[in-house]
Amino acid sequence: MFTGLSPLAFYTAAASLPSTPIHRGSTSTTAGWVLFSHQLDSPTASSLPPLLTRGRHDQQWTAAVASVAVAGGIAVLVSAPTLSVLACTLLGLGGDACLVLALTFQSERAGSSGEAAAPAGMAQSVGYFVAAAGPLLLGILHDSTGSWTLPLVVLVALGAAMAAAGYGAGRNRLVRCSAR
Repeated sequence: MFTGLSPLAFYTAAASLPSTPIHRGSTSTTAGWVLFSHQLDSPTASSLPPLLTRGRHDQQWTAAVASVAVAGGIAVLVSAPTLSVLACTLLGLGGDACLVLALTFQSERAGSSGEAAAPAGMAQSVGYFVAAAGPLLLGILHDSTGSWTLPLVVLVALGAAMAAAGYGAGRNRLVRCSAR
């Protein structure tokens, strides 16, 4: 669930970020800068999870807080669109951190290197199927309502679900695969 919701939120937010300010009257140049500010956070956000979780086997709170940052960034876009730089900072930091954590959990939760392939294969195939559907379905929702408000509210709710899934996925627990 966490592996699917993390890229869903990231890709959907990145796909809708330029459209949201334009829909609210901003220029395409401003919208481009909004997306650029979102992308600036990527190197920092990708580096944070390993630093924050080094030596710890429990990453529950790191995953939950990063997910809440994503939901918070989207909530700022809905409620205070003039604070788009703050929204993009939260989205960039939280979204990239969640992506790194989702990939990390696949190997850290396996009992051995041989067992890592099964959960990683399942999480990535199902997860990225879910993620690929996000921009399409939320785009359809936008087209049917004529507004970004409802699709962004749905993303806030998915961010809350991602926090719960990340809290569960971040537990210090191994996933064992039975021998066939």
